[in-house]
Amino acid sequence: MNQRNFTKFAIILLCIAAFSACTTSQKTDEENQQVRWPDFLRDWAADYEINDSQRLSLINLIDSVYYFLEDSTQSVEAHSDQVCRMLDRMADVIANDSAFEFTLMMRATADNFWAQAPRDERILQCDCSSESISRLMDWQTVYSTDVELMCYTITPDPWQTPWHFANMILTIDKDGEDPLASFVITNFQDYKMDSVQIAFHDSTSTLVDVLYEDEVFVDSSSAAGGVKTLLMPYKYLIRMLSHSASVSVAYKTTEGWYSMRGFPQRNFKKNLNDCPRLKKASDQITR
Repeated sequence: MNQRNFTKFAIILLCIAAFSACTTSQKTDEENQQVRWPDFLRDWAADYEINDSQRLSLINLIDSVYYFLEDSTQSVEAHSDQVCRMLDRMADVIANDSAFEFTLMMRATADNFWAQAPRDERILQCDCSSESISRLMDWQTVYSTDVELMCYTITPDPWQTPWHFANMILTIDKDGEDPLASFVITNFQDYKMDSVQIAFHDSTSTLVDVLYEDEVFVDSSSAAGGVKTLLMPYKYLIRMLSHSASVSVAYKTTEGWYSMRGFPQRNFKKNLNDCPRLKKASDQITR
């Protein structure tokens, strides 16, 4: 990696890390059970000073949908449009919002919402259910004359998301040379991330490959603050994305192993079309 590209890549990583410079106060599982998700979301937003009317209006919409779900006497016919409007706005945020922390909040909300589907059949009866599941797994793409960037955020249990998440990042400069790949992994709970492992699984959850942190370049300059970056060959990550169905990230904390899994492959090819230089580099690898 030449110095020019490394500098540009470092700037991108700093921009992402800047959105994660503070953390919310963590509650125990018992305390979380006594808190409504929309209230947890409002506290999270307040900690990051997310207070503009447009974003708060989406949180209010989420709150109204959760009130519907909390009342089993309410029919899906009366609230389907409301649910679909919420999911559509959440998907737009995940794909396009410039505030990384808010995109993280919406990914966690999507996970929390869909986790209720097995217990509440009304969710799956909404007209937009199948389409929204796919949209909520989109990558975030940034395209300019200088750089193209794709980012997918892997999250754990929704209640743990403010403290644990991992960003998978692909980027390329305007010359279309030396595309870069990385994982920016975060632990704001106890700030310890030892023996990081990134595992790729196929559609049957069979292990395809495991990447260990001692096999790649690791930037630990922010590790004391709970952020560790793994830089890896672009070719390797593209091949893994083309041969697997899910990705899990695991590391040792002060309390033992912590892991989370995401499904970046599901919409990867579709979102890749928004970044022609990255797509060209990927096509050369997979053809």
